[in-house]
Amino acid sequence: MNITKETGGMVPDIENKKPAKKNNLLIRILSALIMLPLAVLIILKGGMAFLILISLLTVLILSEWNGICEKKPLSWLFAVQALCALLLIYQLNIESSFIWISFVSSLISIMAIALLIKAKMIWAVTGFLYAIIPSASFLLIEKQFGGVLVLWMMIVIWSMDTGAYFAGKNIGGPKMSPKISPNKTWSGLIGGAIAAILIGGIYGFYMQDQNISLFSDATILLLLSGLFAILSQMGDLAESAVKRKFSVKDSGSIIPGHGGVMDRVDGVLFVAPAVLIVSNVLYA
Repeated sequence: MNITKETGGMVPDIENKKPAKKNNLLIRILSALIMLPLAVLIILKGGMAFLILISLLTVLILSEWNGICEKKPLSWLFAVQALCALLLIYQLNIESSFIWISFVSSLISIMAIALLIKAKMIWAVTGFLYAIIPSASFLLIEKQFGGVLVLWMMIVIWSMDTGAYFAGKNIGGPKMSPKISPNKTWSGLIGGAIAAILIGGIYGFYMQDQNISLFSDATILLLLSGLFAILSQMGDLAESAVKRKFSVKDSGSIIPGHGGVMDRVDGVLFVAPAVLIVSNVLYA
């Protein structure tokens, strides 16, 4: 909070605070206008471009996680985690039969380096799983169902975030979890879920000719749009809880106006594995 000294005391500098908020909102909008079209293009293109994007995001998430939990975004622990993650992504891409052996070996290697450098082992392993499971889910969804389903998932989450922001800002009301995320309200959750159901449903309806089973039943499509939207908020709260535990405001600063990569994709990290499981269980 910007402050000024007046009569020996400290009071809020309201005049300076409002322009700062407007400038931050403008930066957020400009960043989104650049990132969203690029993300959509890469998702629909798929192939190597999508693989590179997922690999890059995985490495950045691991770096930010270590920055939060260990205060060292770049370290030997990060190097081992990133190397193991990239190896698993490569093996998943080529459908290697040794991927489970590599996965177990990766966990052992991460625990060993954490023990060696006296890092927090539970957070080292959790961070690796937090990054690699959603990344693997993204790649498998794209391989099995194509970029159209990946884009639907992203649209549901973007709609949830946007709807929650405007509903929470204009309606307000009781907080969901004041200690973890003071800005989240129940009205925001409901408003965001409604937006996700409407926009996710419309997208799925117009993409029925893409031969994706999840879009074939309108009731299931709308229900899953709402459920996955709410799940994305649980992912957001989970990341907020980790940041609060380690007294960190943002996971990073790589995205102007938004913070770090984790701050933008925290909801997706919970939803991607769920979409993969549901798509395979219901429509295998």
